[in-house]
Order: sequence, then structure tokens, then C-alpha cells
Amino acid sequence: MISLPQYTRKDLLIFSGMLPVMLLVLNSVMFDVRYFTEWKVFVWSSLIMAVVISILWTGLTWIAVTLRDRFPLHEQLMKRLSIAIFLFIVSTALCITLIFWGYDHFHLFGYRMNEARYEWTILAGMVFNITITFIHEGADGFDKWQTTLKETSQLKMEYMQSRLLGLKSQVNPHFLFNCFNTLSSLIHENKEQAEAFLDEMSKVYRYLLRSTDEQFVSLATEMQFTQSYYKLLKARYGDALQMETNITPSAAAQMLPPLTLQMLLESSYQLNAMSKEQPLTIHINSLPNGWLEIRNNLQPKLGEITEETDAGIDNVINKFRLLCHREIVITSTEQERVILLPLINEDSLKR
Repeated sequence: MISLPQYTRKDLLIFSGMLPVMLLVLNSVMFDVRYFTEWKVFVWSSLIMAVVISILWTGLTWIAVTLRDRFPLHEQLMKRLSIAIFLFIVSTALCITLIFWGYDHFHLFGYRMNEARYEWTILAGMVFNITITFIHEGADGFDKWQTTLKETSQLKMEYMQSRLLGLKSQVNPHFLFNCFNTLSSLIHENKEQAEAFLDEMSKVYRYLLRSTDEQFVSLATEMQFTQSYYKLLKARYGDALQMETNITPSAAAQMLPPLTLQMLLESSYQLNAMSKEQPLTIHINSLPNGWLEIRNNLQPKLGEITEETDAGIDNVINKFRLLCHREIVITSTEQERVILLPLINEDSLKR
């Protein structure tokens, strides 16, 4: 199926509004009062002109879309508009010339070539080209503003949900009970380990409080928090939980939303059974193409999938979709699940 080029979502509305005006002006310039007094001229010339304008409109829209893809940056706007208007005027002039030649050559409706009317029609076409171009740019700018406003609002909701999920998973009584129970045991068994556990616990909560006001953090910062969070889980699960990391210095400087790894780590241990004999192993590796890989073996619990776990994954997906306009990649086999995250370059955040 052939899809027509579309510059804005309001193309059809703009075309519907401008077509009657263009038909009236162009035909009245060509035929003068005959256009209004002879019904055959009015009907058939309007029909012919409507078909020609529709074809020309489609061609000019294709040119506009091509130039927008070729010069997408805001600072390239004047260059793009200059080239577009020039091509529009040339294309319209050629089309009008073809119409006048055809009418004169085939003596349609008794028409005879009139150079003065031809020049006025060319001028009218130029005015229409410039006017419609700026109407389209205004509509396109309005569309982008609406899209940005919608994405910003949605992103704020995602961050509020992210903070709630992150804090809920750490501050809920069940988690606190496990942490304090582990700490109590360590105090009696090994005071040095108890102090280390308390230190990691304070790092986790300090990061949670700080990250609520940050939109992005470096991967290095996120990994420091993830290591502290992992140590709390490790104290509880022991050898049943393993985590291996391999992050290059260049990847560590890249950015991502805070608490991203915590949500993915949490979903891994909540969804999978683990034991000393069959540990859950999580690998976090940076890839040379600017992506981060989170890989874990699968040994699913029965009936343990919760809405909160699914919401955490959905939250990560939505944040990356809004922030980078890119999708994270999740693949699963019977043996393992692999999640690929696109890291964000810090320089792109300054633009």
C-alpha cells in the first residue's frame, strides 16, 4: 500500500482550507469573469485544477519531508526553508506553465494564452508557496511543542513512579526487618562484618535520598550504589546470589536514570529461585557499542511474579523510551534473560 508523504498531522486540514482559495484565485486570474458566469468553465476548470493542485501538493510535501530529514537541526531551519521555498516556486511555476500551455494548445473552454494573466498566476503561486510553507512550519512547531509537553508530563510521572518503587522496595517493613535481622545476627557473630553491613546500608539510603532530585547519574555512580545494594542482599542470601561486573572506564562515564540497575537487580532475585547449589548469577557488562548488558540465569519461582516487579521493568522501559527515544532490548531463553540498556552520552544532555 502506497503511503502519501505527511509533513504534519494537520496536512489534510491545511489542504482542505487552502484548496478552495487556490481554486478561486488561480481560475479567476486565468478566466476572469468567465469563471463565474459560465458553469462549464467553473465546474470543469475547478475539477482539473483541483487534480493538478493535489498532485503538486503531494510532490511539494515529499520535498518538504525530504529536506526536513536532511536538515533536522533547529539551526538549519533557515537553510531548509530557503531551499524548500526555492524548489516550491520552481515546481509551481513549471506546473502553472504546463497548465497554461495545455489550455492554450487544446483550446480548452476556448482559452487563449494571455501573458499578463500568466505572470499574475505565477505571482499568485509564489504567494501561496510562501504562505503555505510558513503555515506548515507553524503547525509542525505546534505538533513538536505538544509532543514535548506530553513527553515531559509522562516523564515526570515515570520519575515519580520510579522514586516510589525504589523507596518502597527498600523502606517497606519486610525489607527493613530482613536488614535489621541480618544486622542483629552479625552483631553477635562478627562485629566487623556488622559495621561493614551498616556502612553499606547507610550508603544505600543516602543514594536513595540524593537520587530523588537527579534525572541522570553516571554509570560509575549507579554501579557504586548497586554494589552496596548487592552487599545487603549478599549478607542475606550468601552464596545463593552472585554478581559479576565488567565496566570499562569509557562506559562508566556514560549516563542513565538513577535506580535503573536496582530495579533490574530486584526483578531478577524476586522472580528466580536461588540456593547455594543453584545460585542466581547476575552479570553486568558494558558493550563496545555503547550499551549495557544485564544478564542472569533463569530458575523461575512458581507463582511469585508480582505487579510491583512488572511495574519496575515497565518503568525502566518507559524512561528510556522518553529520554533517548530508544527501546531497551529484553530477550529470554529457557536458560537466561538478557537486558540491553542504551547508555546516554553526557554531551548530548547539554544540547
